[in-house]
Amino acid sequence: MNNIDEQREHARNQQQQAVHAGAPVFIRACPGAGKTRTLIDRHCNTPTGHRRSGRALLSFTNVAADELRNRCTGEANRADLTAYPHYIGTFDSFLWRYLVRPHLPATPTWQHILSWDHIPSARVRPRDIPLSSFDFSYDPATRQTSVQWPNAATHLQNSTLTEDDYLARAKATRDRLWQVNGYMTGLEVRIAALEHASNPSCTELLKHRFLEIVVDEAQDCSALDLLILARLHHAGIPLVIVADTDQGIYEWNDARPEELHTFTQHIPKHLELTGNWRSSTAICRLAATLRPPERTTPDVAVGEYHDHNLPLLLLPYGRHRNEISHFTDISTAGEAFTAWAATWNIDADNCLALAYKNSAIPKARTQPAPEYPKEPNTRALAWAAAVFTAADVSTSARTHALSIATTFLRDHWYPDEPGTLNELLTRHNLTAALFRRRAASFLAELPPVDHTPARDWRKAARKVLQTQAAPTHTDGQLPTASRIPLAMGDLDQPVSRLIGMIPHQDNAPSDPAIRSSTIHRAKGSQAQAVLVHLPKAQDINELITAWTDPHTSTATNELLRTYYVAFTRAQRLLSLTYPYSKHADITRLLQTNKIEYQLETTLPQDRPFLF
Repeated sequence: MNNIDEQREHARNQQQQAVHAGAPVFIRACPGAGKTRTLIDRHCNTPTGHRRSGRALLSFTNVAADELRNRCTGEANRADLTAYPHYIGTFDSFLWRYLVRPHLPATPTWQHILSWDHIPSARVRPRDIPLSSFDFSYDPATRQTSVQWPNAATHLQNSTLTEDDYLARAKATRDRLWQVNGYMTGLEVRIAALEHASNPSCTELLKHRFLEIVVDEAQDCSALDLLILARLHHAGIPLVIVADTDQGIYEWNDARPEELHTFTQHIPKHLELTGNWRSSTAICRLAATLRPPERTTPDVAVGEYHDHNLPLLLLPYGRHRNEISHFTDISTAGEAFTAWAATWNIDADNCLALAYKNSAIPKARTQPAPEYPKEPNTRALAWAAAVFTAADVSTSARTHALSIATTFLRDHWYPDEPGTLNELLTRHNLTAALFRRRAASFLAELPPVDHTPARDWRKAARKVLQTQAAPTHTDGQLPTASRIPLAMGDLDQPVSRLIGMIPHQDNAPSDPAIRSSTIHRAKGSQAQAVLVHLPKAQDINELITAWTDPHTSTATNELLRTYYVAFTRAQRLLSLTYPYSKHADITRLLQTNKIEYQLETTLPQDRPFLF
């Protein structure tokens, strides 16, 4: 057995330990560790047959939860693991369904909503400010809710009311919608869950219902999430916490990787998945330089590209003193990236360009995602179909596509029924998961988004919509065909152009587009070659300072965690592009960390022949 065989065997043994370890247990999984497969194997270890208690598999997005379900019903051939007594879903839905809703008073009619934007009356008057414009936060120590208004200055011009007046009215509006009307967003659900998690009568029911609760991507937990989990752990409910704290990049959403570290110290059993089945050894080595000093040992590359140790490709652009690059800006650097990737037999379809902000994503030879449509019309439906069938899109885009399809199906099936979607689901004894599955099926059946005129695409889409029978129609009768709005001026537009995808003309030379995304949206994706656009000016100084400071690492710095996520999307080739003025700082940093790199300032065909 050679070295790579031994390393792969060790990685598989780590996975098996995670499959069979008893709860409570904390599993730290490096990028590309195969944690989803490991969790499915753990779930499949459940014997078949009738059981009184099951396992809860929780993630933080519907897409991730759907992936777990699909793995169970597909490759594992264990559809029973997606049904009672088991539960697969989002962390929010689990809290609502098992820890909150059963323990609320009979009245009012309680409803879990995603946002205050779903409630037309959630407005703060007299200036009719959406309640979602205010930021509410809860302090468990004082059991008090505070409210802030980030854009107050914009709305208070020439107002007779002060900011404090509006903050008080916002709090009163929220309290009325919650306590009187029964609407609860994620924050209100967590406040109730926190209270119930300290109530033995609630936790005992949960303990009998589930043999263990698995929380995937736990680095995305907020402070309240972690406090809820801590109380469940204290109550004796077996928890399996799976996370990579180095990939915690949602601090803006109150995710707290450092608090997760504190929480996991109370879990007695810790396991590691250090075998990276995605990236090469060179990429693992670079990523490790961003981690805390006690974990700078690189993960072990055990995948298909483990020995494809291409050097880090540096593509500086612009000029600095006597140094001149043929790449004048980020767009030409992006073109150079695909050209150099091709020299290693990596085509544009296997390339991905990433940036911290949308404004830094290169426009040349890329296909940036269009803005999310809001109105339920032909453009929105075509956009949803294109996004849903794309090979690699962000979680938020796919979720929005399903939301659009759900709106069309709801209006098609129940055109005269008022109220929110949750109210409709309750009336018809339906589940949100069923609606999402039907929405996904509807999107998959829609015609492709191509050069077809929008009027013809809409006609074909209406035929597909007409075939969608409502779940509650037991007689098989189909609803009347619904309208799909389309502006007169758009009738003859190619549907791809209508949603912002402008295809090449038939007589134009083919120039394949590479995928492009912000780093946050690309989490969970991968590509053979990844180009990371480092920020300009002051922002790049902040990155370099954090990277070189021995007291700074992914443990405490979200900026480093964000670039850690970016670097670890790459399988074979990783490339950085930045202003030439920062080249000396970048190379000094790489040399200090003993990272091999290759500098290029011309396209491959322009490179002088070296004897």
